[in-house]
Amino acid sequence: MRVSCQTLVLLFLAGLCSLEKVPVHTFMTKPIPGTLQNVSKNDTGVKKAVLTGTYSFNNKSNDAFLFKASAVDDAKRQIVKGIRYILEVEISRTVCRKRGNTDDLNNCPFQTDSLLRQTFFCHFDVWSIPWMKTMSTTYFKCRSNDIF
Repeated sequence: MRVSCQTLVLLFLAGLCSLEKVPVHTFMTKPIPGTLQNVSKNDTGVKKAVLTGTYSFNNKSNDAFLFKASAVDDAKRQIVKGIRYILEVEISRTVCRKRGNTDDLNNCPFQTDSLLRQTFFCHFDVWSIPWMKTMSTTYFKCRSNDIF
């Protein structure tokens, strides 16, 4: 059986076209500087960034009680002269008062009184410079769930 060169080329091209497309990111193991990447909500850097953003909220709010993260809805990271974290976080009121001696939000349970319970949906931009051991909130905006 004799197969022409054109037939082989056509069969080869048809085979290439039928292959399942594999996303480029499946072959990449290292982050590309400047691109936004989804990151695990359990990542240590994300946890620190969430805490930093929450402290910024607590420092700016006039509420008598401290708030802490109740959920991390989305977490992204960007490598730019450090690490920029872009976070969507739900923060809820705790029973700890701002004037108390509570430095650790882990020791503050969430508010149980239904009249005092409150949650905000926040967008935090947090910049980390790991080699200088600094982390700061560059932007945050929160909205109450009462708006809906």
